[in-house]
Amino acid sequence: MTGKTSPSITRRHALKLGGAVLSTSLFAPAVIRSAWAAEEPITLLTWETYAEPEWIAEWQAANGTEIKPVIVSSLDEVFAQLQSGAVKPDVIYSEASTAGRLKKAGQIVPFDVSKTPNISNILPGLTWREPLTVDGALMGIPLHWGTQPLQYNADVIKSPPTSWAALWDKAYQGKVTIFDDATVTIPMVALYVGAKDPFNLTEDEFTLVTDALRELRGQVRVVTRGFDDAANVYASGEAVLGYCHNVTVVNILKKKGLNAKYSLPKEGTPAWIEGTFVSPKGRRDIVYKFLNDTMSAKWQARFMKFSGSNGILTPEAAREAGMTEDELKNTNILDSDDPSFKDNLVFFKEPENVERRIQLWNDFLAGTL
Repeated sequence: MTGKTSPSITRRHALKLGGAVLSTSLFAPAVIRSAWAAEEPITLLTWETYAEPEWIAEWQAANGTEIKPVIVSSLDEVFAQLQSGAVKPDVIYSEASTAGRLKKAGQIVPFDVSKTPNISNILPGLTWREPLTVDGALMGIPLHWGTQPLQYNADVIKSPPTSWAALWDKAYQGKVTIFDDATVTIPMVALYVGAKDPFNLTEDEFTLVTDALRELRGQVRVVTRGFDDAANVYASGEAVLGYCHNVTVVNILKKKGLNAKYSLPKEGTPAWIEGTFVSPKGRRDIVYKFLNDTMSAKWQARFMKFSGSNGILTPEAAREAGMTEDELKNTNILDSDDPSFKDNLVFFKEPENVERRIQLWNDFLAGTL
């Protein structure tokens, strides 16, 4: 059930974005553009909603360098693409807990923050340096952060579910959806079974997770790949409840007029920081200029408006960059200083045995648990 990544933009990228335009700071003087025109393209290993065609076209026109986005749909796929050699990116967007694996594989190099002064825009409450540091070296900066909550159709499920146990509730058999990602999904199952540390399972806890996955398989209608895929499953009525790949899915459905909502289960909600990493090939000034521009308040606000993602701005900075209160409510950033909200979040860490988890997930997909 693992799919192939297309190097072209997915259908989601055909959506048009109105509103904010890029800051004039993204437009370099003509003499610099001329010098950069000889630069080789910047290849991104990236995700839906991160590099919309309109944004990229503007940046390319301003800077004279081509951007080539290659879209992935899971963390497992990030590593599959890199290991196959099919993609040789300059920039890799991957969850912070993968920094150690990426460094060990020689796929990323220490990040030069002196070339990205716009990191000053990162909200102070986001503790990002520690998870993006490996062996004392800062390996990346955050593009944004977010939660992976419990999503549901509020027209069908009237009361917000308060526990991951809802996914195993026989009342929703055949109406549940999850997404194809071992790295992200197994910690949620570990929280459900009461594991003390969802990233460092004991043998007994591995058994509990295996049993829970076996039971969950009968509940699941579809294992999805990508935001559009998940949104379509909900929109068609095939699923009414599921593990949310990204709150972007909820916002896609809201834009379609559907009553999609999410809740943060009492056992804890997996949360992540999306790391921006540079490969050995990507150590170029033009690459760092692109990354710095994506950390500008105007770029971030446009990304947040379009996707409903949290970005890296404070609420105040987001408002100044043009976001409305309704748009802010589509994100988690209004809750970012709430102690009860923070206490519920369980940020991803590198797990005890990646290969074992991937094999367990593949067995789940194949029905051989």
